[in-house]
Amino acid sequence: MGTFWQHLFHHDTSATPAKTPAVPAAPSEQWVAVPRYLEVDPSEHVIPSLIAASVTADQAPDSQLVLKHLYVQNPEAQLVSMIASSCALATGDGQFVVTSIRKRVDPS
Repeated sequence: MGTFWQHLFHHDTSATPAKTPAVPAAPSEQWVAVPRYLEVDPSEHVIPSLIAASVTADQAPDSQLVLKHLYVQNPEAQLVSMIASSCALATGDGQFVVTSIRKRVDPS
């Protein structure tokens, strides 16, 4: 199984790729990008605003704090990153970076 992940994550340009039958590309409308962070509902900004304001008031009493956006990590993106990290750990070599995560949307 290790060679499968090595083949998937490592692209060797010196080797000639095997000829495979052409598969028609899926329409791009069927895939949706999974955001890394989700915006929090404005009604839930109260507690984080109070915490940030109390920290800011202690360190810079003459400053003003404005909370424009509040985000939390997307649990779906966290799960995919953990699975990919575990698979990379199984190969035991190199590093990789997850640049984007996409999920398939049912056409119905």
